[in-house]
Amino acid sequence: MIVGMSKVEIAGPREMLLPVLETIRRAGMLQIAPDIQQRIREGTVQELRPLALDAKVLGELLFLEDLGRKIGRLLTLLPSVPAREAYLNPPVALNSIASLVDKHLGFCEARAQRLKALQSELGELKRYLVFLTTIEPLVPRGSEASGLELIGIEARDSAALDQLTRIAERVLPGTVVRSAKAEDGSYIGLLTTEKALADRLREGLRASQLPELTLPPFLEHLSLPDKIKAARERDAALSAEAAAIDKELTDAAGSWRAWYGPVQSWLEQRLSLLRTSASLYETERCFVLFGWMPSDAVADLRAQLAEHHGEAVVVEEREILRQDLDTVPVALRNPPYLRPFELLVRLLPLPRYTSIDPTPFIAIFFPLFFGMILGDIGYGLILLLAAVATIVLARARTVVRQAAEILLVASIYTIVFGALYGECFGELGSRLFGLTGYIDRRTSLIPMVYFTLAVGGAHVIIGLVLGVVSALKGRHPREALFRAFSILVLICVTGILASYFAPVSALLRRPLIAALLVIAPILLVTGGLLAPFELLRYFGNIISYVRIMAVGLASVLLASVANRLAGAAGSAWLGVTVAIMLHGFNILLGVFAPAVHALRLHYVEFFSKFVEPGGKVFKPLKMQ
Repeated sequence: MIVGMSKVEIAGPREMLLPVLETIRRAGMLQIAPDIQQRIREGTVQELRPLALDAKVLGELLFLEDLGRKIGRLLTLLPSVPAREAYLNPPVALNSIASLVDKHLGFCEARAQRLKALQSELGELKRYLVFLTTIEPLVPRGSEASGLELIGIEARDSAALDQLTRIAERVLPGTVVRSAKAEDGSYIGLLTTEKALADRLREGLRASQLPELTLPPFLEHLSLPDKIKAARERDAALSAEAAAIDKELTDAAGSWRAWYGPVQSWLEQRLSLLRTSASLYETERCFVLFGWMPSDAVADLRAQLAEHHGEAVVVEEREILRQDLDTVPVALRNPPYLRPFELLVRLLPLPRYTSIDPTPFIAIFFPLFFGMILGDIGYGLILLLAAVATIVLARARTVVRQAAEILLVASIYTIVFGALYGECFGELGSRLFGLTGYIDRRTSLIPMVYFTLAVGGAHVIIGLVLGVVSALKGRHPREALFRAFSILVLICVTGILASYFAPVSALLRRPLIAALLVIAPILLVTGGLLAPFELLRYFGNIISYVRIMAVGLASVLLASVANRLAGAAGSAWLGVTVAIMLHGFNILLGVFAPAVHALRLHYVEFFSKFVEPGGKVFKPLKMQ
């Protein structure tokens, strides 16, 4: 259900503002909304002005914001490691923390910058090592001693190497090109030419956008073996330095996070109070704040404020005006059985305050539709066991647990309808155990169509009844009348259609047609010229419930196919394997298809009759 909200005004001595806000935050039941002040009836509240922070509070706000930024930056730089629990009182330790944070932040920033530089250089060095180790077997023996120049090119693919060969031959005929694939997947080309002609070759390569891979200065004048050795030694030295910095930061995190973590949490809560105070109002001697809170919590908050601050702080409920209805925040509160189904409601935008919480209705009809579609004792038992196992294993994962609880209820309905249909792994239950049901879905197509249409008509009419209630709550009487008379039209048309199948009902046909003639003008007045199209949409909604029969029939036929293929396999083991695979596939389809179609029937055909999206989430000022 949508929790009833009260618009409240709280006033008290100005010097008690921050202690009162602290009490409200601990209570966790009030959402402060300064814009309410504009929607108070004239004459019921004295002249107010926005609250101006005094120099002391403003100074504290600026100090804490600066400290919070520094601590946040520091905690970002420190690795996430388990920290010992520190018995620290943040308000008492605040000055000591403020004197240390600059030193600690400077320490971490210097090491973080150096670590970033090391990682960048190591990345480049790895690239050079890949290049050097790849060209080592390509270099002709004695080439450096004989005055030959070596030019290395890194290519993305083998096609680039072919292009390199053509360009080298065109720029400088006689150039030797050797190539190899590096361990990182790239291709290396090595060109060998005389030193006097090397610059000419380089210019031609640059003009063709094939630049030479240059080495860092400390490797330039070394022989190839010495280059590889020096690069590896440099890589080892840089890696050791990076590991030492990592250890320093990890050790610091183990000690400092225990201090700064609690202080940061306290700072966030304190700053939320100080920033909130900037959105309040004041008179000459008092502060005034406005907000929303659950109506059943007003007395409790009043008692807590009186206990901590005496009779000086006053809580008054104000009238909720029509223009307030679009801004009232929404909170959902349901009994334990219904609460998991809020997961399905949260997939859509939150309903407005004047709307109706659809959770109880989806909790009733979703598992009902699911069971009607799947309807198999064997499948239901498997889903039941899977749901129980998931609930046991996923205690801390709220969303997974809620989904498993929904599946648990749906599996029970699946077993119930399986008994009604006489199905257990399709017709296997009837063949092995003599299981019989009250209706055979494979042969009773017309009765199943009538049944699903009856369910759909009832579901749509319930949605329209809720729509009447929602329209009245939102103070839209014309819309409420249109939906009420639409219900009468649906009932009349249903009665007229039924009269053609039940001879006794023919006596009611004329009165029902007369009733339709009376209702039609009223519908045009309340619903406008689009009223006939809206009625056609309602009938289309009801017809779409036939999908319950169609999807369910597909499931039972697939189960039947699985059993027949298993029987025709010619081998017991092969037959069991085929049956398990096909029934497993059918169970997967049986989870997703009924869920998707049942949700569609709710979201499109049902919710559209009474749910008005656009609600604002209730966000009370509370402990972090």
